[in-house]
Amino acid sequence: MDEKLQILFLKKALRAEIAAFCRSGGGTWKEAISETVRDIRGQKWDAVFFGGTLRSLLWSRVKENAPGRPRDIDIVMHGARISELERVFEPYIKRHTRFGGLKLSRSGLRPGSERWEFDIWPLEETYAIKESGKKFPAFRDLPETTFFNVESIAVDVWAKKGRGRKIYSKDDQFFKGIINRTIEVNNERNPYPGLCVVRALVMASQLEWKIGHRLLRFLYEHGVQMSEKDFEQIQEEHYGLVRLRGGVFKKAMEGVLDAINRDEKGAVELVLPSRLALWPEDEDHAHRLWIRSVSNVAKK
Repeated sequence: MDEKLQILFLKKALRAEIAAFCRSGGGTWKEAISETVRDIRGQKWDAVFFGGTLRSLLWSRVKENAPGRPRDIDIVMHGARISELERVFEPYIKRHTRFGGLKLSRSGLRPGSERWEFDIWPLEETYAIKESGKKFPAFRDLPETTFFNVESIAVDVWAKKGRGRKIYSKDDQFFKGIINRTIEVNNERNPYPGLCVVRALVMASQLEWKIGHRLLRFLYEHGVQMSEKDFEQIQEEHYGLVRLRGGVFKKAMEGVLDAINRDEKGAVELVLPSRLALWPEDEDHAHRLWIRSVSNVAKK
């Protein structure tokens, strides 16, 4: 299928996933999501879902024909100050984030309702937008701010009257990354390069995707400075657990160095666990399966 047609298909699928994700009813598992969306709409704030939330929703549908389960839900508001967000969501605030937003933890009102975590912040507080000094930012600026291509996406939380949800994707790098199954650098300016190294390898493991050329260079420039202990500590701070062990990092960096020495121009596939579990209770099991698969390969 032509790439343009594939992108149109993916956009249609993404809109459908978001509509289902926000819809009330259908059980208690997403009750907290529909309630949070309703609270935002009640304040008449414009809002978009952003970044990895959308990748999780779309990729799960494309690969497994199943609803996605984001680790957390990123929502960006336009026309809301952080003090207003604090007032509206005060009962659910878990902490303030280092990027100037709020981390919420919320379950629905009915017994058995699932608990979800949300990252919410005003558009103006987005790191790259603040750094740029742009006086009148808009949602269309968000795709330019993300480090990864597969997070350079924003979509209206609700459709405007008489129209479908608007998708903000600039040059469609998000959709091209999904089509090519490649993680690449979108905007290299980031205050936490070590975290970018960690997230790149965790994401590549989880999705079973390749690493693009620019990202490969970034891993080489910033990853070689990190120890296995650094790699695990950053995961503890960001995810709350170690998803990939230091030995995995070491093996992956050997692959990076090898690709750099070969002057690899295209995307490369690093040696990583074949399928990283999405939920903490499955992490140890997934790691054991990977160790077993590597041992089997070594015996051949």
